Amino acid sequence: MRLTLISPPFGESGQRSKGLPIAPPVLEYLAALTDQVQPGHEMTLVDANLRTFDPSTSEADLVGITVLTPQAPWAYRTADALRARGIQVLLGGIHVHALPDEAALHADAILVGEAETVWDRILTDARSHSLRPRYDGPYAPLEGLPHPRTDLLPDSYQFGSFFTSRGCPHSCAFCSVHENFGRVVRMRPIDEVVAEVASSRKHMFWNIDDNVWGVNINRSIDLYREMAKQVHGKWWFGSGDLVTLQHSRSDELMDAARCAGMTSAMVGYESENPLVLEELQATRKQGRDRQDAIKRIRAAGIDVMLFIMVGSRADHRRDFESILELCDRLDVAAHPVMTTPFPGTGLYREYEPFLIPGLDWDNFDGNRATFRHADPEMTPETREDMILKLRADLFTWPRMLRRIGQISAKGFPMAHVTSFMVQYPQGRAFKQFALEHQRAPQPAPARRPAEEREMA
Repeated sequence: MRLTLISPPFGESGQRSKGLPIAPPVLEYLAALTDQVQPGHEMTLVDANLRTFDPSTSEADLVGITVLTPQAPWAYRTADALRARGIQVLLGGIHVHALPDEAALHADAILVGEAETVWDRILTDARSHSLRPRYDGPYAPLEGLPHPRTDLLPDSYQFGSFFTSRGCPHSCAFCSVHENFGRVVRMRPIDEVVAEVASSRKHMFWNIDDNVWGVNINRSIDLYREMAKQVHGKWWFGSGDLVTLQHSRSDELMDAARCAGMTSAMVGYESENPLVLEELQATRKQGRDRQDAIKRIRAAGIDVMLFIMVGSRADHRRDFESILELCDRLDVAAHPVMTTPFPGTGLYREYEPFLIPGLDWDNFDGNRATFRHADPEMTPETREDMILKLRADLFTWPRMLRRIGQISAKGFPMAHVTSFMVQYPQGRAFKQFALEHQRAPQPAPARRPAEEREMA
C-alpha cells in the first residue's frame, strides 16, 4: 500500500513558515511505527512547511495528516481534495482529539488518542478500503517503541528529536497536553531512550517531552547519567518547569543534564502578571522564586529561553513592556506568543464568549489576537502590533550576542552554539512574519475645501 504522511504548514491560509530546522517528529515516528507493525508499505513523508503538497497529483492509497489547531483549515481543504479523487484520508492529532466531530466531516477516518495500539488495524482496514469512521487509541505503556525513521524526508534538518515520556502532572488552563496525553505521566525505559539517541545519525536534538525534568526528578537524574555514560558527541534542548529547580537535588539535576548533553531549556514562565498566572492556572509549576531558578539553570551552563504569553484579558500595555525588561535583566531570550484559547482547553471554555466572530482556526497560531479585551485600548490590532514590536526588540543582534556571551563557561562551547542556533532562526521567523503582515499605512483624511483655503 502507498502511504503518505503529512505535517501541514502553520498559520494563516496555510503559509509555510521556516522556524527551527527540526523535522516534524510525528512523521518520522509514524513511519517507524508502520515498519514495526506492518513492514513493506511504500511511504512518503511530506513536511508542508518546506515542500508544497499538491493533492491533485498524489498517488497514495492512504494519506494521514496530523493536525494542530492552526493547521486545520489547510488540512481540511487538502483532505477534501484528496477524497474527491477517491483517496482515503485519515486525520489525527491534538485538534482532532479536541474536535472529533468537526474533523470527521473531512476524513474517511479519524484517530482520537494515540496510534500505537490501533495503527496495525488502521493500515489493515485501509488496505481493504474498509476504514471505520473513528479509531480510539487508548493510553498504553511506552515500552518497545521504534526508533524514528530519519531517512525518508528529502530535506536536511539540523535537529533530530526524541521523547522520554508522555503526559503532564500540571493542569494549566491554556495547555492541551494533559487533555491529550493524560495527567498520569508514562515514561519510556531509560535503556531504550539511551539506545535511540546513541544510534541516531543526528548530533543535535529536541527533546519533545512536555517537561524534560519535572515528571520525576530521581528518574531524570538516572536518565541523564546513563546518557552521559553511553551517548557521546550528542547535544539536545527541551522544555521544563521551574518548580523542580527548588528540589533538594536540583543542582545535581542540572549538572547531570549538562553532562548528558543538554545545552538549552525553554521554561514555562508564562507571564509577569500575577493575575494572568492565576487565570492560566500556572502558579503551581512556577515555584517560590522562579527568577532564582532561571539563574541556577544558567549557572549550570545551560541556556534559557522563556516561554511567555501576552495579550490575555488580564494583560495591559505595561505587561508587554515588562517582558523586555525582564529578559534584559536576566540575560535570557523569550518566545512571546499571543495568549490563544485552543479548543479542548479550560482557557477556551472561559474565553469562548469573547472570541472574535468569523475567525477560522488558522488565526489561532500564537500571532493573532482571537478574542475581545475588556480594555478598549487593547484592541486586537494594538495587541498584534505590540507583540511584533516586542519580538523585534528581543531579537536584535546586540541583545542576542549579549545573551550568548553571558552563558556560563561550564556550557562552552555547545550551549553557546545552540543558543545561536535557536535564537537566530527564531528571530528570523519573527521578522519574516512581521514583514508579511505589516499593516498598510492609513491614508490621510481628505481635506475639506475650507481647509484647503486655510493652508493656502
